[in-house]
Amino acid sequence: MTPTKIALSPKQQKIVYAEERAIYVKASAGSGKTRVLTERIRYLLSKTKKKILALTFTNKAAEEIKQRLTDINDIDSRLFTGTFHGFCQHVLENHGSLLGFSKMPHIFEEEADRLELVGQAILQTPSYSDEYKNINLKEQQNLRYQALNFVAKVKRKLITSDEVYKYNDDENVVLLYLTYEDILRSQNAIDFDDLIRLTYELFTNYPNIAGLYRRSFHAICVDEAQDLNNAQYKLLQALANGEFKNIMMVGDPNQSIFHFNGSSPEFMNQAFVKDFDADVVELKENYRSSKAVLSAAKKIRPENENISDTVKTGIFEIHALEDEQAEAQWITDKIQEWLAIKHHDDIEGEICPEKIAVLARNKYVFNALEQKFKDTGISYYFKMTPGAIKFESELMKLFDLAFRIKINPQDVLHKERLLKMLNCENSNLENLVAFTKSLNPSQEQQVLNIVNGLADDGSNLKESFIQFKNGLNIIDENERSMVINDIDELLNHWLVYAKSTDNKSLHYFKNAMALGQTHPLTQHQGITLSTVHTMKGQEFDIVFLMGMDDETFPDYRAVKNNGIQLTQEHNNLYVAFTRAKRFLYVTWPEKRQMPWGVRYRKISRFLN
Repeated sequence: MTPTKIALSPKQQKIVYAEERAIYVKASAGSGKTRVLTERIRYLLSKTKKKILALTFTNKAAEEIKQRLTDINDIDSRLFTGTFHGFCQHVLENHGSLLGFSKMPHIFEEEADRLELVGQAILQTPSYSDEYKNINLKEQQNLRYQALNFVAKVKRKLITSDEVYKYNDDENVVLLYLTYEDILRSQNAIDFDDLIRLTYELFTNYPNIAGLYRRSFHAICVDEAQDLNNAQYKLLQALANGEFKNIMMVGDPNQSIFHFNGSSPEFMNQAFVKDFDADVVELKENYRSSKAVLSAAKKIRPENENISDTVKTGIFEIHALEDEQAEAQWITDKIQEWLAIKHHDDIEGEICPEKIAVLARNKYVFNALEQKFKDTGISYYFKMTPGAIKFESELMKLFDLAFRIKINPQDVLHKERLLKMLNCENSNLENLVAFTKSLNPSQEQQVLNIVNGLADDGSNLKESFIQFKNGLNIIDENERSMVINDIDELLNHWLVYAKSTDNKSLHYFKNAMALGQTHPLTQHQGITLSTVHTMKGQEFDIVFLMGMDDETFPDYRAVKNNGIQLTQEHNNLYVAFTRAKRFLYVTWPEKRQMPWGVRYRKISRFLN
């Protein structure tokens, strides 16, 4: 297949064809950073037989990079593209035995699971258990969150269990952490932050393993590098080991919005430039947005936008509406107006719902708009972050619990939930097959029979569920429909997984789902509704940004805490503005209905 020729500006060409060394591309929104990244990979692949490692922060971004390079022969074997967590999963699957794992441990990806485990750790820690039992449910929940936050911070700082005493001199806190770790290990499990921490530990304790990967890669490319946190950057350093210099980072400091997980643009802006002696190249030209949108974005970030070469004029407007209902009505009317007009010189092709998005800081802001859409028959969908399946039906929630137990018999957490769900809390669940036979004949038993009968490689998963779906006799049509939808979603995830590997395994399938690697990248229909965080990396011709009253955006918690959180909110707004390619409408209600009554609002401080 002949490689595709891509038009590049002189500055983009300078980056793509640069000598092989560390490069930091400081790229503003719409400057073609993904194009530069993929074309750099294309150029490097033309010069080597080795692999290239492309690290991203979402599975969707990884898939987009791969899609842009599908014209290259054997691209799947020559390019490893995925998230940091996905790369670490791959490393641990192959070399985890060096850390004492007989096989790849199971990943507890759900926050609810980790909160329950940390609750168990609290009860098993004498200095906490009595206090915990004597406080109310809300206080118990707060304590669990505090404990889990401490666990996450320790792991993101790459502190080993033996070093926790040095990180915190409170013996009770340390004991709680170690108890949580013991509970995880007893269930042959790790949590999400362990993926990077354990891989870092593997690379530092066994330098030959890091060397093995280092020698197999010709170059490393990091997309959206402004989202790097300490653990990810240190992992990259451990992999490079001061020897590997052919690394390119691409990022925009003004789009750093994940401070809550420890990310900071300083890792690419300062640490990478210093530690790797990286060349810094800036991309400021915008090839995506209209003059109106860029001019507005420039007022948010004055140093960041170059609008001199922008062709499309575009639209930018700010509207104050009486209340949330009036705001929702205005947006609905404007959308209907554009859908009726269908064409505008600034927008290529026909204006359709799929070219329109409505953004907000938080999901609750959409409540009034959703109702207006329903009343007027406007189709829409909520953009969700791809991840593990969230089953809606009780039968498939039952399947999920039993499935976890089948592939990990040591999983006590989900054993207890399964027993509780079946009202069999006093039963013994050491053997899932024997337990299933003890149940009365029911559709629940059929689900468990399916789980028991699944081959380790999942070869009969599809056939088993199709038979079960055809034999469903649930009286309630809504429940039956829900079960069928859940089954179809599971089979779609299996299809995505099965296409990605020749070595199929139920165990690896579950871990792949946990990391969001099996989410079907389908094209949804209708207007897109999305929070700003979820919309990162996506653009639409027409964007509405609603709920721009102060303490809604910026969020009241950021206003209260000020400092870095308010800076993150400012970055959030810049991201929201630059999601618009041609038209951007900003709205805010002058009064808002609160649980304690109507409150008058002011326009966002960012828009003053």
